[in-house]
Amino acid sequence: MTQAIDPLLDIQTKLLRATFVNNMAVLKKFMPDVYKFYENYTPTRVKLIFDENGHLNLVSNGNLIYDDDPQKLSEQQVSEFLKKPRHFTYHVQRDGNRTYEHEITLDKIVDKRVDEIGLSTSAPFSKGDQIDFIAFMGTGLGHHLQSIFNQVDIRYAFVYEPDVDCFYCTLHSVDIGDMIKSCFAKGGQLTLQIGGNANGFVNEIAKIFKRKGYFNASRLFLYRHYLSDQTNEAFQMVHDLAHRYVSGWGFCEDEIIGISHTLSNITESQFPCLVDSAKAKKRDLPVFIIGNGPSLDASIEYLKAHKGEAIVFSCGTALKTLLNNDITPDIHIEMERPAILLDLVLKMGEKEKLKQIDLICLNTVYPEVLKLFKKAHLVLKPLDAGGAFVREFISDKFTEVLYSNPTVSNAAASIAIEMGFEKLVLFGVDYGFRDDQRHHSKESIYYHDNADLKFNLPTMKGNLKVPGNFVDEVLTTQIFDASRMMLEMLLQANPNVTCINTSDGAKIELSTACRISDLPLHKNINEKSHVVANLLEECFEYQEGLKNNLNDEFKLLIPKFKVYIKKLQSFTKGVNTRVELAEAFSKQYAFLNNTEINRAKTIFQRFINGSLNYMQSNIMSNVYLFTEREPQEQYIKFCLETLNTHFDWLFVELSENYNKPAKF
Repeated sequence: MTQAIDPLLDIQTKLLRATFVNNMAVLKKFMPDVYKFYENYTPTRVKLIFDENGHLNLVSNGNLIYDDDPQKLSEQQVSEFLKKPRHFTYHVQRDGNRTYEHEITLDKIVDKRVDEIGLSTSAPFSKGDQIDFIAFMGTGLGHHLQSIFNQVDIRYAFVYEPDVDCFYCTLHSVDIGDMIKSCFAKGGQLTLQIGGNANGFVNEIAKIFKRKGYFNASRLFLYRHYLSDQTNEAFQMVHDLAHRYVSGWGFCEDEIIGISHTLSNITESQFPCLVDSAKAKKRDLPVFIIGNGPSLDASIEYLKAHKGEAIVFSCGTALKTLLNNDITPDIHIEMERPAILLDLVLKMGEKEKLKQIDLICLNTVYPEVLKLFKKAHLVLKPLDAGGAFVREFISDKFTEVLYSNPTVSNAAASIAIEMGFEKLVLFGVDYGFRDDQRHHSKESIYYHDNADLKFNLPTMKGNLKVPGNFVDEVLTTQIFDASRMMLEMLLQANPNVTCINTSDGAKIELSTACRISDLPLHKNINEKSHVVANLLEECFEYQEGLKNNLNDEFKLLIPKFKVYIKKLQSFTKGVNTRVELAEAFSKQYAFLNNTEINRAKTIFQRFINGSLNYMQSNIMSNVYLFTEREPQEQYIKFCLETLNTHFDWLFVELSENYNKPAKF
């Protein structure tokens, strides 16, 4: 006997299949990797089902995922989200410091907004607003995606579904293609991350901002569709680490100082540079990397007894602590470019002691500092105008030292690895502290002999908590946390390197926590001074032909920079609304970062990129706070005039000061 087929169920099943086929055609065109993954896929755990009420649902391990009509529940969830959406906002941190024109301009933009609408840094979301960037965690059946796309214009959407079975079901339920096309029509895109973990989620968002412009992080919307270990972890991680998306960009005035110092250090003083071939010469010796964290004090006796067993790198202000205890490092590392570094280094050691120590520093360091040491050696800072100039106009055999920011210990670890070392031991590289009053070694210049410094040392306030190396958690700052992350990225990129962490501070992933008393024994290095001298000679080289005046070569680029400035300014013409502002900022960012086969454009990008990021993000975050159209449009006009005036000022500053040392 033939069983009758429910015609409604048959139609629904065919519709599901048709939706899947359509989505796969779109994925094949726009996301071929996702298409290939699902081309012959069969789910094993999460599957589609029609529940007893006839609603399309998901079932996992015998349990329904939605306890009522999935579409109704999803639309209610979207309605609640749009009333008070969860989002991260960027705002300039103001500390009253106005040393640079960059800071003055950023403050001017904020002050104008405060004068117009007050101090509040939050504003209600209106359905009429365009969402420039939203991250979805969890797709389920996807009804929430369809609902929010139907109600709100979305430019960039990042969709993360940790369960590959679940997204297979999503592909049968809603039309992903329409969402992709909708984002494209607004000059944006929809990005999928299927599977993976929270780290991947956070990193992929960072990659989108890097490709498309950091101003998109000015208002980062976060939508979590369902609760699970994976979506909860992703939500918490992006909430905790969003500050990393909007910091560390640098700014043009800093780059102008950097090119001046680079030209002086490379051409006038002819200091040798680290070559890319150095890393291939694997070195079996350990390197002690010594930071100035509070736990350095407990390391002093060990370092006195064992300093002959390793190549000793001192980092920044750790030099004073070491010299006070009769520990002379083999190599000292510096990275800061302001002129005030000279005063700081002179406070850390007597001149005759400094003349016993080799220096390795970034190409941007103030030239007078290099002359204090036995011999200076340069490494190229990545994403730096001066470093780009060296590689483009002198030789690309000189390597950029990646992951070398934001603190000196990052530079030291990166330099050691680029020199071929594979065994690192960290002392005083704390990246955190237990007490706000004890953030550096007790013998540090932070606590002693700083009364007559020509500048104020930064204050330290632990505003974050992170896992500790030997304790559950420690306090840290955004800068220290970024430093820890950068060191972890360095170790991830160099899996052949072993890193032992003796520091009583933040836990560093991919390093091995080890008490000083448990450190392995090493042999004394015979004739260590000769070993260090030979090492430096192997890794660093002069460049023949540098007697030519590269200042003249650089001067020839300046007219081209003027053309690029005018092009950036041209994108702001006729901009009135916030949506138009987003489009203009995207065009500026795309133009600036299109540097293919163009040496002058590459160097210009290094000069302007940081300032553009800060200006765009600051303007956009403040524009969002205006809820009425006319005042918002007037404010946009003011901001763009301010931005263009600043660009003009930067060009004059670069033209007049590229060959002059730092002012501060």
